[in-house]
Amino acid sequence: MEALSINSINAGYENRDIELSGWIDSIRDHGGVMFADLRNRSGKIQLVFDSSGKDSGCGGDAAALRAEFVVRVRGSVARRPEDSVNKKIPTGEVELKVSSFEILNGALPLPFYPGEKVGDEAALKYRFLDLRSPDMMRNLEAVDRLMRITREYFSQLGFWDVPTPMLTKSTPEGARDYLVPSRTKPGSFFALPQSPQLFKQLLMASGVERYYQITRCFRDEDLRSDRQPEFTQIDMEMSFAASSDIMETVWNLVEKIFTAFEHKLPPAVLMKYEEAMASYGSDKPDMSLDTGLLADITEIFRKSEFKVFSSSVEKGNKIAAFLCRGDFSRKELDDAVEDAKKLGAGGLVWIKKGGEELKCPVAKLFSDDEKNALKEKFPGDGVIFAGSTGDSFALMGELRKILALRRGLKKEGFFPVWVVEAPLFEKNSEGRLQAVHHPFTAPIGDIFSDEAASLKSHSYDLVINGEEIGGGSIRIHKAREQIRVFELMGISGNEYREKFGFLLDALSYGCPPHGGFAFGMERLAVKLLGLDSIKDVIAFPKTQNAFCPLTHAPDVVSKRQLRELGLKTADE
Repeated sequence: MEALSINSINAGYENRDIELSGWIDSIRDHGGVMFADLRNRSGKIQLVFDSSGKDSGCGGDAAALRAEFVVRVRGSVARRPEDSVNKKIPTGEVELKVSSFEILNGALPLPFYPGEKVGDEAALKYRFLDLRSPDMMRNLEAVDRLMRITREYFSQLGFWDVPTPMLTKSTPEGARDYLVPSRTKPGSFFALPQSPQLFKQLLMASGVERYYQITRCFRDEDLRSDRQPEFTQIDMEMSFAASSDIMETVWNLVEKIFTAFEHKLPPAVLMKYEEAMASYGSDKPDMSLDTGLLADITEIFRKSEFKVFSSSVEKGNKIAAFLCRGDFSRKELDDAVEDAKKLGAGGLVWIKKGGEELKCPVAKLFSDDEKNALKEKFPGDGVIFAGSTGDSFALMGELRKILALRRGLKKEGFFPVWVVEAPLFEKNSEGRLQAVHHPFTAPIGDIFSDEAASLKSHSYDLVINGEEIGGGSIRIHKAREQIRVFELMGISGNEYREKFGFLLDALSYGCPPHGGFAFGMERLAVKLLGLDSIKDVIAFPKTQNAFCPLTHAPDVVSKRQLRELGLKTADE
């Protein structure tokens, strides 16, 4: 007997005796002849039982079989009659005439069948059933293939796979940490790593030179389609490397992965952060959207009789606009105004443009010079949408995306962009400087100059169709410069020594120049497979409120466990 992949069975196997194991996918009793589909992760094939009754010569009672019973079957491969060939599956030309079978395990009545569309709560509660579907099997296999390609690629380039700690120190890097109380040091806590960032820099200081890791990371943040509390990161770091070296290494891996998944990937566009924000209103520009780019029309309306614009400009706001081609009904225009309001705009101006004519409710307030300037700025016909709030470029960039997707203005394929040289700092809501990437990113220019707060950074993010697949930077490798960044961010000497003293020590004892990159592995897999959510490529994800319906985690623990950790709940 031969055990093999189901999908490899074809007409060349005719009259061969084989043995297969798997789940009964479906059953069809045609009176005297019973058919069933056998399914496992390698595919699906039709089984034929000569009789549906007991003592059928199959070595068991075929009538006792039910969906999702686990069986082992033996039989001979036969060609299916021409009128019953199933072209939807690879084994559709053949069937297995069962000579004997064994029920390895039964199954209770199912809450749903594998592949059936059900709500998130049910799908995750019975995730082991949901994962049995061919689509989920395909997704898990794809993730495995992606990781194998990655490991082989880095290994061939001399990178070492070096595990880094899962129990580490809480450091202020952005999102909230998941904390783990220490039993041996009451009142103290480990943190689960948000990324291996500091440890991979320590590895560079240690002389590893080329490091990679496929590792789990944890962030306690609000969830959405591309976020989970725990996720997988493809992480790498190189010593003695410039930005171009790291970007080339990363890009060659991305090309290799996309090719393996039979996707054609055009060369990546190199775009500076400032251009991305000015043309797309985002540092994640979506070049697949087939509509006009943003333009700054502030100067056109600086002294306009249309006070909505000119008054906004006086307050220091910019006016951002774009042309969306095609004709818009009045309802579509009203919907666009409502979209803008939901995004936070106080209002939206639309201007229909056809040939030399401009039409809008406030066109009579536009001067001839303003009209001519608009025609020159936006060649072609369509509708110009303009907004003038404090964050008009970000807002109009979002509106541009909404309208393009709603109207089907999206090009097929992948459009990769390297977004480089993001600002080193930005101001938070309290007016303090915070790192745009992270505080270990190297500046372009003199960090000790009076212009330090406005410097750009040695950063590079890879964006595909509007989604950041990964990002990285050249790191600060001198303690003096790292301390200067902490000070500019308002981090006191006591705090940065307490939180990052070990990193500063490593930078003080001969640390080489280095930089790296990290992919969101699930985001990359979702892009490759054309899916909508990273939950579809994670075996056991959490719900929107970070709960696991399968295991009921997080859950309460016993008072004894709390006492051992020196902890009490708030209601005690």
